[in-house]
Amino acid sequence: LPGWTVVGPEISWLRSECMSPPKATFLQSLASGAFHLALTVARVLLAVCGVLVGSLYRSVCRNMRLQRVEVKELSLPLLAARLTDLPYQVDTEEEIAAGINSLLNDPKLLHFQEQELMQTHAVWYLVEANDPQSESERALFLVFRGTKSPTDAIADIMFRPEAGPNGIRCHGGFLRTVMNDTNLLKTLQELPSDKSLYIMGHSLGGALSQTIVGAGLLPATFTGRLTVVSLGGPVAFFGDLKLEMLPEVAAAARVLSIVNANDIVPRLLGCPLSFSRTVLKLFAANASSRQQRRNEAILDTLEKYVGFPQEELLFLHKKTVYSVQCCDRKSVLHLAEALHPRAIADHLTYVKAMEDAAGAPHWCALTA
Repeated sequence: LPGWTVVGPEISWLRSECMSPPKATFLQSLASGAFHLALTVARVLLAVCGVLVGSLYRSVCRNMRLQRVEVKELSLPLLAARLTDLPYQVDTEEEIAAGINSLLNDPKLLHFQEQELMQTHAVWYLVEANDPQSESERALFLVFRGTKSPTDAIADIMFRPEAGPNGIRCHGGFLRTVMNDTNLLKTLQELPSDKSLYIMGHSLGGALSQTIVGAGLLPATFTGRLTVVSLGGPVAFFGDLKLEMLPEVAAAARVLSIVNANDIVPRLLGCPLSFSRTVLKLFAANASSRQQRRNEAILDTLEKYVGFPQEELLFLHKKTVYSVQCCDRKSVLHLAEALHPRAIADHLTYVKAMEDAAGAPHWCALTA
């Protein structure tokens, strides 16, 4: 070719490069990658085995100390499970009114809040009925539905803490959900000051119930008996929370948290995340130091969430309800307990679990 000088040795070298088999370095790189992947998987499996062994050990130790709750004491948890399941089953005000007629004595539906498209508030309803603990008196029941829509899911994942009106730091998504609901805030301020009040919810609804009370959204004039029931709900407060930091009405409230077997949701906040840290370090080993610090900060934030200091924890397991002491709380709520095939199913079956434990007949809003 004009302007090109090609010599025999260069042509021979080019032919040898094009026709030679792949270099050994490529095979070595492939083998090295496969080895490191297999090593990572082996480490994860080893960590899982360690977690399962630890979970078994914790279960044996705690089961020796758990106190069984008598069936006669399950009337309130059973009622709460059914009331909080109602807005999952039906969608209209008329259906809610029909459902509560089968659960409460002489009920009157005062308000039902639906969730319109693009609105950030939760679904809830307020009922006045005879007090189940004192039939001669009237009580109010404020009931929140849990996660069922994209709006609810967005609130769940906004876990960055924010300060409530009284300065107590709460889960940001939970706090915004109640603070942005003008109908809810107005209803709370208009509550009768002397009637007993039950605030309850399942999943997200349980967290919202806690947030209302802990963030100081109840009127200062409220002097009635207050009971909060959370079924499968995560804790809602961030950092060190002491009884003297709470509003007077919140400090005097009875707070009941109910966890069904291997339910994962109440174990996502405020629980030991050692297994998550181990897995994250294995799969993010090559991440930048800045990204690793961010990952650690996220896990630290999740671990620092807490519930009410006076909270009573009830643990549902194999058709039996147990009362959990403070010393066993972390062992029961360890995230490793949710490494189970029923981790999601247990979150969705609180009514059946409570009915089985209480020996009660099956209830359904559509057939009640």
